[in-house]
Amino acid sequence: METHLNVKWKQWYLLVLLLILGVVGCKDDKDEDNSTIYDPSVPVEITSFTPEAAAGGAQFLVYGSNFGTDLSKIKVTVNDKEAVLISSNGSCLYCFVPKKAGVGPVKVTVGLNESAQEAVAEKEFEYVPSLVVKTLTGHIDIDGNSTIKDGSFEDAQFQAPYWLEIDDEDNIYLLEDQQGLRKLNMKDRTVTTIWRTGSGVNHPRSMAFNADHSKLYFFNDQDNSDEGVAVAVAERSNDPSKEDFASWVTVARMKSCCGGDVHPETSDLFFNRWNGGEYYKWDFDRKDKDQIFRLDNGFNSALIFAPSGKFAYIVSMGHHCIYRANFDYATGRLMQPYILCGSKNNKGYTDGPGSKAQFNEPQQGCFDNDDNFYVCDQNNNLIRKVEPSGQVSTFAGRREEWGWADGDLRKEARFDRPFGIAYNRNTSEFYIADKNNKRIRIITKE
Repeated sequence: METHLNVKWKQWYLLVLLLILGVVGCKDDKDEDNSTIYDPSVPVEITSFTPEAAAGGAQFLVYGSNFGTDLSKIKVTVNDKEAVLISSNGSCLYCFVPKKAGVGPVKVTVGLNESAQEAVAEKEFEYVPSLVVKTLTGHIDIDGNSTIKDGSFEDAQFQAPYWLEIDDEDNIYLLEDQQGLRKLNMKDRTVTTIWRTGSGVNHPRSMAFNADHSKLYFFNDQDNSDEGVAVAVAERSNDPSKEDFASWVTVARMKSCCGGDVHPETSDLFFNRWNGGEYYKWDFDRKDKDQIFRLDNGFNSALIFAPSGKFAYIVSMGHHCIYRANFDYATGRLMQPYILCGSKNNKGYTDGPGSKAQFNEPQQGCFDNDDNFYVCDQNNNLIRKVEPSGQVSTFAGRREEWGWADGDLRKEARFDRPFGIAYNRNTSEFYIADKNNKRIRIITKE
């Protein structure tokens, strides 16, 4: 509660400070006219505005003359969309960029009826679209129930969307928790079930493509036998009439595998065992595993390589922290990990650097093109951003108000136990398996 209140006070303090700075900026950047009263006999002029490019909701200053100070007689538009006007000192207008303004002229209208004048800036404003959360597919009935249902994005339903991967054709592959593998065809906007769990693969925890996306590996958690399926692989079909990755074969056998990944350049295969904490590299020639290190015995964790292949992150779900393990190209192995952010057994919610940050059961994560890492902070109902330095911030969602709502990343969007996330490098969009909402969400430009 104390942390929550502190965050709230900081948010209010920052808002007030920004408002003060905006008004002071109007006064300091331009000398105030001798008279701040609007004079209908003198032209209204716009000399400049700043910033010249911004997203909706950004602070916006318009400089000029003969604006007056009566806000009821002043109107500012960007591409004919009205801006929210906060203050005027006669030569500077402080306002906010309207949402979805687009590219267009900046206009100021002063006065009413016959005395009104309009001024147009010489330059056009360049609108930078904001990121928003939308629902891609999935819905529930009036009782909050859903099931496994194939069909169009409008008709499809999900039971427990869990882990996401994207192939080289922008199709999304989804693991439903203890249910099976499903495909979201982005061109046809359809959802199909490829296979249901059973016959040895009863609880696939995660999956990963090899370097050329011709193979899809599954990391299966079972405790029945040391001879049970731990890692399985499925391949693309050479028959166009058959679904890709529809049948799998066993790669490795052991108990309690819950995570793994494939090196994006070498296609080396790595996986773990939560009941023991061992991490392994698979030897394809010997068809056997080699232990490379131990970490966090007794807790699930996810292994995710950076696109460069130079390092991987290990998301320790039960210990509420994220490790970094560098890749040794000479040995072809991951080196001993160290904690990048969060701290073991210290769950909560705090943005900040390294060990100052807190998570609450982080789950799947993904990298953008700049090695920033985005991770589903499941029990905080948030998407968190981890910079390469270990600095953690909140990217999307509202911790104190979870549920289902689309809209602005921080002000409006809500999640309920988000678990899986994937990043499309071609479109710069994020896809999220919103588990308890039983929906697939998308973070895209407005």
